[in-house]
Amino acid sequence: MNKKVSSLLLLLVLSVTDAYLLAHPNLIGKLGVMVYKHVYIRNFPRALLTVLLVVGISLAICELIRRFADRKPATIFYSWLLGIAVFWFGYVYLTFSTFSYRITGKAFIYGAHLLPVILAGLFGRYLIRQILSKPRYVEVDLKENLPKDPPL
Repeated sequence: MNKKVSSLLLLLVLSVTDAYLLAHPNLIGKLGVMVYKHVYIRNFPRALLTVLLVVGISLAICELIRRFADRKPATIFYSWLLGIAVFWFGYVYLTFSTFSYRITGKAFIYGAHLLPVILAGLFGRYLIRQILSKPRYVEVDLKENLPKDPPL
């Protein structure tokens, strides 16, 4: 199987898993979703749409950077995106470590942690590919740059 197809298939499976976990909190978690009006994860189709939008937009941003940015700015962009994803994971970890979120159910907590991990993996993969890739070279016609032979 092609590497790109297998990577997209892995992203799809992880996104569906994340949406399923987010859409299935326990009873207290369902009350929290209703009270705090988290309509984007109220049921599985909405959670799936939300997760696929986030992952799809992130993938599109990475591809646009890969195609149109030069080597050094692309590395900086990917580093920033990876830093944001790691920061977001830390924020989710600290938030869901409090008592009020710990009682929402393990599936919901794992689902909340999985989305930043997916994005960190995506951004990290593009960053590593960018660092290991060869720089683009501009083709130069060597005959134009060589000095002409002096007349004899």
